[in-house]
Amino acid sequence: MKKIVFLPLDERPCNYLYPDYIGKISGSDVVLVPRKLMGNFKQPADIEGIWEWTKNETTDADVLIVSMDLFLYGGIVPSRLHHFSEEVCAGRIERLKLLKEENPNLKIYAFQLITRAPARDGSGEEPDYYENYGYRIFRYGVLRDKEKLQLISEEERAEKARIEKEVPKEVLEDFLNRRAVNFNNNKHSIDLLAEGVLDFLIIPLDDCREHGYAPAERRMLASHARSRNLFSKVYFYPGADETGCTLLARAINEVGQKPPSVYVDYSSIRGKYQIPSYEDRSIGETVQYQLLAAGCGIAETSAEADAVLAVNPPTVFSLRLEKELVTDEVFLESERNFHALVERMRKYLNRGQICGVADCAIPNMADRALMQFLYEQDLLDKIDAYAGWNTSSNTLGTVIAHISACCSLKKGVKSPVSKEFLFFRYLEDWGYMGEVRREVTKGLGEIDPGIHALDLGNKEPEVRTVVKEKLEEFRQHYFPQEKRDFDLRMPWNRMFEVEITLK
Repeated sequence: MKKIVFLPLDERPCNYLYPDYIGKISGSDVVLVPRKLMGNFKQPADIEGIWEWTKNETTDADVLIVSMDLFLYGGIVPSRLHHFSEEVCAGRIERLKLLKEENPNLKIYAFQLITRAPARDGSGEEPDYYENYGYRIFRYGVLRDKEKLQLISEEERAEKARIEKEVPKEVLEDFLNRRAVNFNNNKHSIDLLAEGVLDFLIIPLDDCREHGYAPAERRMLASHARSRNLFSKVYFYPGADETGCTLLARAINEVGQKPPSVYVDYSSIRGKYQIPSYEDRSIGETVQYQLLAAGCGIAETSAEADAVLAVNPPTVFSLRLEKELVTDEVFLESERNFHALVERMRKYLNRGQICGVADCAIPNMADRALMQFLYEQDLLDKIDAYAGWNTSSNTLGTVIAHISACCSLKKGVKSPVSKEFLFFRYLEDWGYMGEVRREVTKGLGEIDPGIHALDLGNKEPEVRTVVKEKLEEFRQHYFPQEKRDFDLRMPWNRMFEVEITLK
């Protein structure tokens, strides 16, 4: 059994609990950083404590999976807020060489985000000035990128000049200087890959668009990789919170004699070519990157596959359901054929193939129409993996990791932990994000008029109680056979995510 030391992106369930489940399903020895060393939202993790812990744990480890954003800055949110110099960061990056010297057989799989720039005003996870200048800072990045590519119009050129006048110089300098430090740290990691210190590197684009800071930096980093003859060896694609699970899947898949071969099926023909929200390319392209990064093979036909990834992709209409058409109505969309998908899924399952569903249609929640189909067709407990949370890439990486863990077991063997994780995903992605969250959010004013979805103040215990009651009603309706109780909390004191603990 391989010992895998795991440094997650941050302390949220998606980064901390999900890998723990994936490791247990596969039977791998996954050792996670102790919770006490992790941060809390904008409070960075104990960087020096994590370094000392990592040194001790990797002396006899086979694989180190390291989030460079945790290793350098203390987590994903601190990566957007820090004031570390390039010199300090360079010293921390070089520490990885010491681990390799101490244990030459150690494989190091790393991921390091290209910092996001949200297209909105709001300082929730960003510097304080993003509250007033966020959207203009975002637009400045888009316009700079288009200008460099000679795609900017005269109107846009005037907008860029206006932003330079409206946004205080010190604000823009702070934002751009931090990005420059983070960018150079990404280059440094590519250099470590060239030196053989890193064995595999993913540089995900966090919450990106077709144009902006992230795609501009991706092109420059790819050019740097080319200069080190690593053009084909560094993976750049949209993602963030799922990447730890992706690299864990890669470590699991390398144990077997051959990687699992995965066939991809879609509920919508057009949807395969749709660019999801918060991403810079069609979902069909991202799916291939996600599979290869996880160490999976891509099957040309379903018959030759070890597993099937059933993707419920976004469409033009489904993307409107998150923000423009927020409603309790469940839509049977014309560009999505669930009847046909379900029939094909039955065929895969009857063959004994592992089958996972990546529900990417609507950002930040399950597609309630799809879930109703699976419920009516009695497939919820037949499939092996499901996810439908946050971005399309977040969902894809989670399901692919779960599929990989299932494929690592002997054919026909079903892990009880896998069933537990599947139920966990239904509770969180469908129950909470798709059904309960919006309802409870609407009623926050009745609990306390002073709280809102992004800040529950001191009312988190009361909100938590209401959420649990509603989620228990969901469980009784759709999963009466599941008798497990659960606890929950709102880890960042807001409604966006929930941490569920099954008993």
